[in-house]
Amino acid sequence: MDTSRMTTRLVGVALAALALLPATAQAAALAPLKPCYVSATRAARESVDLSGNGFTPGSLVDIRLNGALDRTLQADAAGNLPPQILPSPYQAKGQGTFTLTAAERGNPANTVSLPSRTTELTMSLTPNPAKPSRRVRFKGSGFTEQKAVWAHYLFKGKVRKTVRLVRQINNPCGLFSVKRKQIPVKIKRLRRMVGRWRIQVDQQHKYSRAPNTVFVRVDVDVRLVPPTR
Repeated sequence: MDTSRMTTRLVGVALAALALLPATAQAAALAPLKPCYVSATRAARESVDLSGNGFTPGSLVDIRLNGALDRTLQADAAGNLPPQILPSPYQAKGQGTFTLTAAERGNPANTVSLPSRTTELTMSLTPNPAKPSRRVRFKGSGFTEQKAVWAHYLFKGKVRKTVRLVRQINNPCGLFSVKRKQIPVKIKRLRRMVGRWRIQVDQQHKYSRAPNTVFVRVDVDVRLVPPTR
């Protein structure tokens, strides 16, 4: 018998048998979440971008935030979820955690959960009021871009000074606490600018009334500065 012809026939039979085996199911997966999401107000919350794959084609998938059903999606013919935008959980005070879960109906094994954090957007000066030249504590959260934090000092709508508060944020929820002069302007100049100052804190070096980053504004009343002796 021709051994080469027999070998070819056996290989063909083996390949045909492999083609009849069921395909190995791909484990469900979700796109990674951000490390932390910001809540400015209940109506202004950072969005969660949701996408996933590896689900049974045409299956129904329940999306839950902290166990509460948010919506139900249907996987397409390739097992992918249609991209969605979800509001992150509202964080009124401090920081918190949440879990995003996608669970395929009728197939508990195809469930995936991802954890993340939430933070309020806030910035405070302590003490306030204080003497303009006094060093006060600037304390903030929600400045989540991993770069510097800037304070822009405005009087009568014009920027009078810009100061870097933090060189670089190095924590997920953008927390910082530093001491700086309340109004970093020389006393002689400050005597001509008595009244209400506005401090805008954001993560842009150049001042903008509508910055591309999160921002917080705090008003400070500067009273008459006594002359130096």
